[in-house]
Amino acid sequence: MGNQFDVAAGARLESTGRAPSNDEIVPRFSLDDINQAFDNNEFCFYLQPKCNAETGAIVGAEALVRWNHPEYDLVSPGEFIPLLERESMVTRFDLFIWRSVCEMLSRWDGEGRNLVPVSVNVSMTDIESIDVARVLGDLLDRFSIDARLLQVEITESAIAHNMDVVEETIRDLHARGIAVLMDDFGSAYSSLNMLKDINVDAIKLDMKFVDLNADNAAKGLKIIESVIDMAYQLRLSIIAEGAQTAEQVSKLRELGCMYIQGYYFYRPLTVEKMEDLLEHRPDDQHFWNISKDLMHRDYRMSTNGRSMLESSSLSAHIFEILNKGVAELSRLNLITGEYRTIKRDPKLPDVYADDFHDYCHALVSERIIHPDDAGEFLKHTRLSDLRDQLFSKKKSEFTYFRSEVEAKTSVIAFGMLVPPDCSEANPWAVVLIGFDPSLDLIAKNMKEIYRQDSLTGLLNRNAYDSDVEQLRSADIGAVVCVYADMIGLHEVNNHLGHKQGNRMLCEFADAARAFFGDDRLYRIGGDEFVIISSAHTEAQTRKQLNYMRERLHTQGCEISVGVASSESTSDLPKIIEQAENEMRREKKEYYVRGGSKRQLRGLNEKLEGILVRNQDMESLLRHLNGRYSIACMVNLRTDSQRAIMVPDYFQKMLDAHDGSFKSALHDYCERLVASFCKDSFSLLMDYDFIHARVESVGVLQYGYTRNDGEKFLLTIFADRRSKDETMWVFSKDDLPQVELELFES
Repeated sequence: MGNQFDVAAGARLESTGRAPSNDEIVPRFSLDDINQAFDNNEFCFYLQPKCNAETGAIVGAEALVRWNHPEYDLVSPGEFIPLLERESMVTRFDLFIWRSVCEMLSRWDGEGRNLVPVSVNVSMTDIESIDVARVLGDLLDRFSIDARLLQVEITESAIAHNMDVVEETIRDLHARGIAVLMDDFGSAYSSLNMLKDINVDAIKLDMKFVDLNADNAAKGLKIIESVIDMAYQLRLSIIAEGAQTAEQVSKLRELGCMYIQGYYFYRPLTVEKMEDLLEHRPDDQHFWNISKDLMHRDYRMSTNGRSMLESSSLSAHIFEILNKGVAELSRLNLITGEYRTIKRDPKLPDVYADDFHDYCHALVSERIIHPDDAGEFLKHTRLSDLRDQLFSKKKSEFTYFRSEVEAKTSVIAFGMLVPPDCSEANPWAVVLIGFDPSLDLIAKNMKEIYRQDSLTGLLNRNAYDSDVEQLRSADIGAVVCVYADMIGLHEVNNHLGHKQGNRMLCEFADAARAFFGDDRLYRIGGDEFVIISSAHTEAQTRKQLNYMRERLHTQGCEISVGVASSESTSDLPKIIEQAENEMRREKKEYYVRGGSKRQLRGLNEKLEGILVRNQDMESLLRHLNGRYSIACMVNLRTDSQRAIMVPDYFQKMLDAHDGSFKSALHDYCERLVASFCKDSFSLLMDYDFIHARVESVGVLQYGYTRNDGEKFLLTIFADRRSKDETMWVFSKDDLPQVELELFES
């Protein structure tokens, strides 16, 4: 790209590397000039291709801003971006560029042109002032663009500025299927440390690494090689910026750099020239982008004399097939459990987890895995079993589970793909999650399961959609529709937990069955229900609803409802909409009348009750404290603990070791355990030993003596809710000393 420089505000333009001529000198611009440029559509962007280093194939492009000034021709961003920054107009400018790029991509797709992803720059100003992920997601929806076609570049300096805020933005972008590239990698900040915490999809090597001379070439090449090796270890694509000569490109290829953006391949092009270039591409790919090469295990490996770079067309085909057929595509480290999402369908509920164990439990809690299949799913995805099975068999496996998303039951395929050399040295597998339409047909034959909401037992969204269409077509006569909403379910879940929220939903279902048992009862969403009745008039229905409200009110539940009726079920969709609108008006009036405050008071009363019970429990624990000195839950996998009853001296040990239970236990042993017990006590810090014994016998006991002569008994219980959780209870006891090797249940 030559001596390209940052101009903030998501817009960049390369320098020609020479002083401007007299004809190119431009004046200082004013705010009026900028506003006039917006009004006259003088701002535009050029596209600089990103290329496969080996084949030269275009795998993407970056949008670079231009001001097409009527008098001064193309004006450099350096001449006007500072003014935008001073006038707080950066985000307005970026929004214009993002929308323009999306309009272009939509037009390309509509005209059947060859497509490549285009990246736009996002500044820290944008991240702090707007919801970037929502704005870009809305643009994708508005212009009906595949999320893979729009990518985001965030500079290393912006990420370092406020890592927590940027990390949240990246998570939200990933949830919408938008890839994120770290720009200007290595330019100024602690890049290596950031990669540990920031989940980007690719890094762009700062051009200063490529701009080498005789004095710094040897050292510079070593740095580039180290960065490329690091990116390979982290499974990140790397793009080198600024390569202008054949020698630079040759060196980058030798070092294993897969992608290059620079003058050697292409200068920034007008949109028209880019269209012509893509029209006559040397490859036959309609849609090719960098993410398709994420399936590479080792980019420097050769097969039959050909490098993986030369074989990337095959990789592209494979990835495209997978990408179209799955809702989620991820990579799993079978040793550490690290879980890295490559592609995710936005229709899936948000599940954020970098650990496979946590991820699987999140799939269950979000009902992506049907509750009735949860036990079997968690058993099937136990990492230790997967590791043993896949390392030895090296055989990819697919299993099918029921799913319940948005109250609709379907079937998903959960697949594990492993390379032939899958082992401890190369422990990465590919995880696929796909909604299988052919299996949905099988599920539809399982009428009871497919049509029933597993939590409430009412009919679910599948049954609702099917029945509404059937009733509309059959026209069985008069019908009354009730549309109901559980008020404040979100607040209940947040304040009292999902268990309490689920109880409320079940209470509504029980009340609906009690007063409308002969009618069709549906749960169509998280907190929304529909009742379709052909057995009651509208007046009878409203009377029954009043009884139902009174019953729910005594149970602490509030609902808003709407009712509509018609003489013909052919109007069913219309009267459902009328009922929903009435429900929403009633819900709004509830909040205007202060209903939310009354509900919060009720929630606070329940919370106070919980706190009183907790205080009673604390009193009991204090009473037991004379005998039981320490009690806590210990996770043997993460070495973390949750205190049940911990004295101050042990809490200080935990704090001194950042919560590590093993380190605190070692400290306890060194300070407080009698010398003749230290060797056997040290076995407690062997979590593998503890896990194996607890799993086999359930309860372990160990007696030891402290320095002060007090005898203690440690009891370790297995927690059946999790294979990694154990309860450790230290109690004063006069029992004879029990050697750890002779643990008994």
